[in-house]
Amino acid sequence: MINLKEGFNKLLKDIQESSPNFKKTLKEISPISFCISLKGHKKIFISINDNNSDISFEANNTQFEINGSLLEILYTIISGKINTNLIKGDAELAIVFFNMLYKSNIDFIYLIDKYFGNLPAVFTYAIVNKVFNTAEIYKDDEERNLRKRLRDISIRLDRLEAINGT
Repeated sequence: MINLKEGFNKLLKDIQESSPNFKKTLKEISPISFCISLKGHKKIFISINDNNSDISFEANNTQFEINGSLLEILYTIISGKINTNLIKGDAELAIVFFNMLYKSNIDFIYLIDKYFGNLPAVFTYAIVNKVFNTAEIYKDDEERNLRKRLRDISIRLDRLEAINGT
């Protein structure tokens, strides 16, 4: 049986590892608990509190609820503009949380590489560059640049191994 709590805590740690800004800001606003309610689906209850975070489908006390269709929530994520009509409860906390996620510069290519492998990460990187016609934005953060270089080396090594058949 899959333990959602352990998996969610591992995912949160990996997100924090991919974005130092996320980790720092999350500590400032946690503990936080909220509900995501997609139309036509079960409600998802999320609680974030250091190493004791949880995700479940069982009701618990929440500070706010994000309620909308999948398209409305995807539009909000892509555009970076939150529709306050989607929020029930503490709207101010919800907006702070959303802005924290949006501005944290989470390295999604790193996460895709870690969970799905090098090939999906390369395809995602190429698609993002093609669709948005921009290179992935890396600030002057030495850690991000080092990770990018290590990923590039790893991808090249995988290609060499594939060519040599080893």
